[in-house]
Amino acid sequence: MDVGLKDKVVLISGGSRGIGSKICEAFVSEKSKVYFMYKSNDEEANNTVNRIKEKYVDSTIVAIKADVCDEEQCVKAVEKIKEIEGTIDVLVNNAGITRDNLMLVQNKKEWKSVLDVTIDGTYNLTHEVALLMFGKRRGTIINISSIAGLTGVMGQTNYCTAKAGIIGFTKALSKELGMKNVRVNAIAPGYIETDMTKDLSNLNSIKKQIPLRRLGKPEDIANLVLFLASDLSSYINGEVITIDGGLTS
Repeated sequence: MDVGLKDKVVLISGGSRGIGSKICEAFVSEKSKVYFMYKSNDEEANNTVNRIKEKYVDSTIVAIKADVCDEEQCVKAVEKIKEIEGTIDVLVNNAGITRDNLMLVQNKKEWKSVLDVTIDGTYNLTHEVALLMFGKRRGTIINISSIAGLTGVMGQTNYCTAKAGIIGFTKALSKELGMKNVRVNAIAPGYIETDMTKDLSNLNSIKKQIPLRRLGKPEDIANLVLFLASDLSSYINGEVITIDGGLTS
């Protein structure tokens, strides 16, 4: 399905695996020019590039090694893309980590590391890209939050706080950038088949709570990202779209 994203320049954080890699592939399938950031795993990033290029031979998919927590590295990553493409049309803030523990026994490092990646990382990258979009009076920013930021999950106070922060960030920024035709939306996934969920001990119990009786697939998130990045959603701004099989309905 052609949703009008051909030749659009897309930057995705945390794009080397899981949901991020499927988002990369989804944009490539629409003939977008895709750049994704990854922190350290060169082999994983190269595998993602090679896998997608094998499937889409003439595609543009480029891995950029940069830590979203490092403001200077984010600036350099954005500058690199600007030098090559001249602009960035779509930003997907997908990078995130978990360090689960009950708050009363959670140490400060576990708390701070999750907020650093999710909150500071999103700020660092968005600040640079939003300046570019603001000047060109066009662009779309999509932030990956979580239903954890809406409902709370025991043992994930750090993660829930970070993902709730992304929702507030999305709401506020959509008001600041909307006047310049830059849309900002968030997606709140439920339980998705990724490395984060494959080892859950209560997986069967979780599935029974979901009306569709299954976990979502990374492709489900990627397809929604495509919709929000395209003109099919041109009047959607400042929204948080839950995609969880009906779990929080």
